[in-house]
Parts: sequence; structure tokens; C-alpha cells
Amino acid sequence: MDSPPPQRRLQSLVDDAIREILLRKPPDDPARLVRASAVSTAWFGIVSDPSFFRDYRTFHGKPPILGYLDNKSYESHNVAQFIPTGAFRPLVCERRNWDAVDSRHGRVLFYTPKEDTDFIVWDPITDKQQVISADPKIFDILCTAEGITWMATVLCAKDACDHLGCHDGPFLVAFMGSNEVEKTMFASVYSSETTQWSEMISIENPHDIYPFATNTCPYAIEEKGHTAVVGKKIYYPVKWSYWTMKIVTYNVGEQELSLINLQGQAPARGILMGEEDGALVFAAIKESKLSVWSMEAGPNGVVARGQRRDIKLETILTPRALSWMVGETFKDGRCTLVGFANGAGVIFLNTADGLFTVEVGSGQTKKIHRNCSFETVIPYVSFYSREHARFVMPLQSNSYKK
Repeated sequence: MDSPPPQRRLQSLVDDAIREILLRKPPDDPARLVRASAVSTAWFGIVSDPSFFRDYRTFHGKPPILGYLDNKSYESHNVAQFIPTGAFRPLVCERRNWDAVDSRHGRVLFYTPKEDTDFIVWDPITDKQQVISADPKIFDILCTAEGITWMATVLCAKDACDHLGCHDGPFLVAFMGSNEVEKTMFASVYSSETTQWSEMISIENPHDIYPFATNTCPYAIEEKGHTAVVGKKIYYPVKWSYWTMKIVTYNVGEQELSLINLQGQAPARGILMGEEDGALVFAAIKESKLSVWSMEAGPNGVVARGQRRDIKLETILTPRALSWMVGETFKDGRCTLVGFANGAGVIFLNTADGLFTVEVGSGQTKKIHRNCSFETVIPYVSFYSREHARFVMPLQSNSYKK
């Protein structure tokens, strides 16, 4: 068989070298690959090749945190703000009268009561939006203020997905709520494939006596808490969960609800933060330590998995961020757990010196905002993907063909 001509061999070597260079582009700024694709048809072909994205994800490992969302309330309106953590900027960073409620698998979910629709699923990289109208029963719940708490979760609908590039595929939106007056918990799930909500399911809400309370109170969904998704099971926090050690599981596949008691299985005052490698992630701050541990879902609830990791805060935070400590005494409310980046293994801490991220595996810390008024942040984690290239660069692609 004849060997390819020298010019073709040389071009192949050049393309391989360019590919290796592009593979090393930092993943925290997807626009770099977009700009690289505009150099020539050859570069566009490399960046839009499916094998390039597979190798890109393998090379960089965990997906990057591109930013986080924070909800602000003013007298006349609310604003959901996307705050970048690097060079990436979405087309629109502020959404007036939108409330960010969740982010997962490359998507962000908003509650939009003042729009023509009730929920919007957004891809920050492409600015693509998909609108969702609430089921009539859910709409009635959303309009009922007394005794109602709820959370909503967006997740990929594919089975056995690695969630590294599924943002453009089918998705689910799970709605989980509680009624403290009627003492019930209820749930329903929306499918982007059928554009329909499932039938509402519910369970009776048990009671308990919370510390410092004089009467029994029904368990209720903690609206400012964090959720975790493992497979088709979604785990929701319960109010006062750091005392009662309870979480609620919504199995969207089997359409089942259950209340899990973690008493005796997890350290006291642990807060559900999210998921990592198929396990639930809990965290707590006590005295001068940030403790993080994982628990695995089992047939009768959850069980501890692996060792708890303790991170000494005085070794990773600034002196001002540690001003809430007096010796080894913990002053509640000054350093709080406000978010967790699923897939990236990063916890967000609100301190007197601003907002910090802490990598659970390495303990590496970074100050990302000077404000110290964050209550809950919703991290956005995503790889740039081939589908992003197709969406963002159609005009570039057409120009190359001229």
C-alpha cells in the first residue's frame, strides 16, 4: 500500500500537535475553545470531533465550576444573579423576578412566577431556555403560602449516564413539598420527553418534638437546604435535620416517597450537602473543624461509607475569616455551609471575610467573593461539549464552507 504524500503526513502531525495543545486548554473558560475553533476549518474540525470531547474530559477529570447563582430580594423585585468564578460569562448574568432553585448536569432550574411560565431550565453556555408550566395541582400549591414548603430539582433523564455532556438531552424536574397544616409530604416529576407531570404522590407526615419547642411539629421540607441525586433517587433535607437527622427520599423511577432516619448512623448536626461518586455528602462545622463524610444509599436507608474527613479551618482560612472563633469556641452563624458543587467535590463557605471554596479532597481553599451575606449558593458545574460547539458556532461553521 502506498504511503501518504509527505505534505499530508506533515499536516497530520500538525493536526495532532494542535489537538494536544487544545486538550490542555483550561476547562474553566469554555469560550477559549470557541475562539480556537474560529481560527480555521481544521481547528473547527478538531474541536467539534466527538473523540476530542471524550479525551478532553478524561484529561481534565472533574468538571470545572464555571460560576454560582445567588438570589437577592429587594423591595420591588427579586434577582437571580450568575456570578462567574473565572473567565466564563453567560450572555445574561442577572434575571429579574427569577429565583434559581437548583443546578445539576449542566442545567439551571428557575422558578418564574411572574413570567408566562412557572419554571425555566437554562443552559448558561448556550443561553438555551426550556419553559415548563406547572401541573394544576402544583400551581395551587405554589399559590398557597400557609404551611407550605417545597423544593425542585433538575436532573438528567438518561440511564447509566456519566453526566459530563448530557445538558442537551432529556431531563426531569422533580417537585417535592410538604404541608405542615395537613401534615403531608407530596411529590411529582416532569419529563421533558413527554412534557407531562406525573400523578402526585403523598405520604402522611410524622411528628416529632424539636429541641427548644413546646409542642410537636410535623416534619417539613427545608427550602434553603441542599438536595442530592443518586441514580433516580432524590434526597431532600428536613427542617431541623441537624437535630432530628431525617431526610426524605423521592424515587422518581418507582414513584415512591420515604422518610429516612439517620440517627446513630451519622454524626450529629450534619447537613446534607449533595452527592459525589454515588454517595450522599454530609458536612458540619464544629469548633475549628470542617467535617465532611459520605453515606451510601442502601435498601433500608443509608449507611456510612469511607472515613470522615476533618479539615482544620485555621490552616485554610484567612485571619479575618476566623474572627468568629475565640480560641476553640464556636460562635454559631459566622461561618456557614452555603453550597456544594456536585461532581467537583467543592464546598462553599460564607465567612466574615467573604465567600470561600474548599476542595474536600485536597483542602485547597480559594476566596471567590468579598461579600459575606450569602445564605445559599447554587454552583454551576459543566464541561464545554460538542453540543455546545454545534450551538455556539453555526455561523462560524457556515463561513468556513464559503
